[in-house]
Amino acid sequence: MKTLRLEELTVEQKIGQLIMARSIVNPNDFAFAMELIKNHALGGVQVIPSQENIEKCIIPTLKEADYPIFIAADMEKGFQLGNLFIPGNLALGAMNDPDLSYQFARITAKQAKKCGYNMIWSPVVDNCGYDCPNIVPRCISSDKIQVARLAIPYMKAFSDCGVIGSAKHYPSGDDSVMDSHMSPTLSCRTKEQLLDNSPYVAMMNALGDDMTGIMTSHTYCVKIDTEYPASLSKPCIDIIREAGYDGLVITDSLSMMGVLQDFKDDTIMGIAIAAGNDLLLPNYRIPLRDTYYRLLDNYKSGLFSEARLNDAVRHVLHAQEKTMHRLSERELQVTAEDIALVDRINRDCVCAYVDAGLMTSIDKNVKHLFAIDIPNVYTDETEAGLHEISTVEWWEPDKIANRLKEEYPNSEVTFFCEYPSRHEVEQVCYKATKADDVVFITFCTSECYQGTDGLTERARIMMEAVQKKTAAVVHFGNPYAMEKIAHVPRIIFGFPSRLCIDNALNVLSGKYPAKGTMPIALKLK
Repeated sequence: MKTLRLEELTVEQKIGQLIMARSIVNPNDFAFAMELIKNHALGGVQVIPSQENIEKCIIPTLKEADYPIFIAADMEKGFQLGNLFIPGNLALGAMNDPDLSYQFARITAKQAKKCGYNMIWSPVVDNCGYDCPNIVPRCISSDKIQVARLAIPYMKAFSDCGVIGSAKHYPSGDDSVMDSHMSPTLSCRTKEQLLDNSPYVAMMNALGDDMTGIMTSHTYCVKIDTEYPASLSKPCIDIIREAGYDGLVITDSLSMMGVLQDFKDDTIMGIAIAAGNDLLLPNYRIPLRDTYYRLLDNYKSGLFSEARLNDAVRHVLHAQEKTMHRLSERELQVTAEDIALVDRINRDCVCAYVDAGLMTSIDKNVKHLFAIDIPNVYTDETEAGLHEISTVEWWEPDKIANRLKEEYPNSEVTFFCEYPSRHEVEQVCYKATKADDVVFITFCTSECYQGTDGLTERARIMMEAVQKKTAAVVHFGNPYAMEKIAHVPRIIFGFPSRLCIDNALNVLSGKYPAKGTMPIALKLK
C-alpha cells in the first residue's frame, strides 16, 4: 500500500480522485471502477454494508487498489453488520457523556474497519428541532454546545482508528421543514449566526488534524448566497475555510432534489468543486463512466481551475493517507466491555416525563388496553415486479405484543397502522371502553423522501379520543411528535433500536428506572 503524490498524478487521475463511486454493485460501474482504480484515478467507493456487498465490492476493490482508496458508508447507529447497535445520536445526547460518545464511535469504527471501511459519514451535528425538523433522531441535541461536547470525542475516536469521519450537514441551519431529498431547503441565518457556537468551529479548534471531514448540505443560506445552496456555494464553504479548517470537504448526495431541481447533472459536479468541495457524492442514477467524463469535461471547459483541482486532490490524498493507520487484530475484536457499554447506552438513554405524585410504572393488576402502532406496508417496485415492504427494521410489533401479553396477562393488545383505517380506530375506541386504562406504544422513523417523521394526524386524533383513559404513552423516534398529543400522565421515550425498546418496556413495568435526560426542550401539554 502506498500513498499517492499530487505532483505525480495526471489531470485525468486527479479528476477521478474527486469522485466517490456510488453504484459499483452494477456490473458496468464495477468494471469501470476497477479500471479507474488500476490507474489511480478513483477517490473512493460507497458500499452499503451487507455481507454480499463486502464480498462483491469491498474485497475486489481492496485487492485492486494499491493506494488507500476510501470505502465509505453511513453508520449513524453503529456498524450495520455488527451486533452492537446504538439507538441513534439522540440517545447519546440523552446520556450526555463524552466518554460514551468516544467509545460508541470507536466500537463502530473498529467493526467497520475490520470489514474494509475507512470512511464513515457521521456524526450528525445539526441541532435537532430548528435545524433539521425532519431528521431529529439522527441528531445529538438541540443545544449547539452539547452537540460539540459530544461530537468532539466522537470524531476523535474515528481518527484514532484511522477512519475519516464527516461532520454533517454543514453549515447546519435550516429554517424550513422540507426534506432536502425532495426539495431545496432554506436558511435565513447570517454568517455571524451560523458561526455562533458552531459545532464545526468548536470541533476544528479542539481536534486540529483529527477533524477529518465535513459534509456540506443543500440548504440555501440566502443571507450569504442567493444563487447557490451551501453545497455549491463558495461564500458558504469559505466561511469554514477562513475559520481555519483545512480538512476534507465532501458534498452530500448530488442525487438529491435539493440540488437537482435547480441545477443540471451536466455541470453540478464542476460547480461543487469550484465552490470548495474536495470529494463528490455524485448522482447514483448516472453511470460511473458518464460521471467521470462529465467532471473531466467540466474541468476542461473551465468550470473550476487547475489550482482548485490541485487543492481538492491535496485534501483527498491527505485524508487517504490518514486511513493507513492500522489496528491490531486484538484492537479489532469486540470485547465484553464493548458489549456492556452498548447495552448500557441502550438501557440508560430511556427518558420519562411523569406527572407529580405518580410512579413511572403502571399497575400490573389492572386491565390495560395496549394499542401498538405498526408500520404501513408500502409497495416497492423492483426488477422482479411489485412487492410489499416495511422499511422499519428495528420496530417489531409482534414481539412487543408477546412481551406485553406475558407481563400483563389480564390485559389486551390491539394494533393500529401509522395511517389507521376507520375499522382500526373503531376497534381502539371500543376496546378502550372495556379496559381500565389505555397505553399507547408508538413510533415514528426518519426516512428520506418522507418529509417528516411525526405521528400522522389521524393517529393523533384517535389517541385524543381516548385521552381521558390513557395512562401512558411509550414512544420511539422523534420526541417532538409527543408535543402534538393531548396531555397524558406518563410519557416514556425510547430511541430506535430493538434493545432500547425492551428497556423502555422495562421502565414501563418498573423493572428499571428511566435514567436518560432528554437533550431537546420539549413543550408537552
